[in-house]
Amino acid sequence: VMPPVISILVNALVIRKKLSRTALSLIKNEQESLVNGGSGVFAAMNNSSAGGKAKGRRGKGFLREFSGRQMMRERRSVFTVVIGMVVALLIFMIGLDCFVLCNNVKEENLADINYEYMYIYKYPTEKVPEGGEACFAKNLSMNYLDYSLDVNVIGIDKDNPYYNFKTSGNKKDIVIASSTAQKYDLQIGDTFILDDTSEDTRYAFTVSDIVPYSIGLTAFMDIDEMRELFGESDDYYNMVLSDKDLRIDSGRLSSVTKRADIESAAGIFVDQMMSLIVILIAVSILIFIAVMYLMLNVMIDRASFGISLVKIFGYRMKEIRRVYLDGNFYAVMLGACIGIPVVKKIADMIYPYFIANTAMGMNLHIEWFLYGAVILGIVSVYLGISGVLTGKIKRIVPAEVLKNRE
Repeated sequence: VMPPVISILVNALVIRKKLSRTALSLIKNEQESLVNGGSGVFAAMNNSSAGGKAKGRRGKGFLREFSGRQMMRERRSVFTVVIGMVVALLIFMIGLDCFVLCNNVKEENLADINYEYMYIYKYPTEKVPEGGEACFAKNLSMNYLDYSLDVNVIGIDKDNPYYNFKTSGNKKDIVIASSTAQKYDLQIGDTFILDDTSEDTRYAFTVSDIVPYSIGLTAFMDIDEMRELFGESDDYYNMVLSDKDLRIDSGRLSSVTKRADIESAAGIFVDQMMSLIVILIAVSILIFIAVMYLMLNVMIDRASFGISLVKIFGYRMKEIRRVYLDGNFYAVMLGACIGIPVVKKIADMIYPYFIANTAMGMNLHIEWFLYGAVILGIVSVYLGISGVLTGKIKRIVPAEVLKNRE
């Protein structure tokens, strides 16, 4: 759909306008400002002289007015540059969000592991192994964005050394991990509905607290209240945490998770996503460079008559650059300062759809210095392109004026 739509817009807005000019003006390659009555250099000079703002031909008032007129004359091109930059920034921000998310998951997972071994039982023993902390774990599910993901509900004692969280002691309340709150956009007091697919039962809990925990999608309850809710005995458990190997009979276990396993999984996730991150960031940078170079190059081409004329009047390269390039810099920086927070908000809004089928939190917080790095990158790209176009301006000779003479 997009290619024909773009083609129609180009034909309607650009080609038709160019072809509507007279044959003589096309043959002579007349500048549009001259054809329409000279709204460029001559108009700026006349108005500056009439208003008495400029002190001589090199007056700062004249250059400021001339630069403003040039910006207004090329406002559509400047607007195109800013829009192209915003699109590139959106793609870049999605890639940056992906990197930040993976990095935050890795760092937070490592910080939140307080145990060395987690044993999940198929057949629990009557007594908890010495050196272990008993818990009751049950997998429930929640449907979100047409995906059903497991939420691990863990029943804990008040003095559990590995989960230093306080539960409400009410089986209607539940404490959720920060990763779960981020994933499902939950706040304290919200209703959290979970399904037990094996029993075809639905449970509605009230979120009583949100605790800092990032491993998977997890929620916590008082173990006694949880046993009562799910109809288990007063001493039932099916998960044991320990800071050492308890050497439990493997026949009784469903799985064993080590601290090293979680650390390795967090690193692998970052490695797997790195290629996508690099592609998104690289594509966004290429789009930004291409749009900015092409549009600024078109603006210089259209201003070739005015550039050659001010060269005849004796203006230095620094002053010419200020008129034809520096004004665009301020427009680009203004667009970046406004666009970066906007595209960050948009990227954060659409990102949940990208990871809707992944059981993980969504911490997309970006440190302030990364925003500074983005601004610095935009400035660097602009200065690089400006340097290239400065060389092109130097190659424009005063004889260019004669091309628009009969």
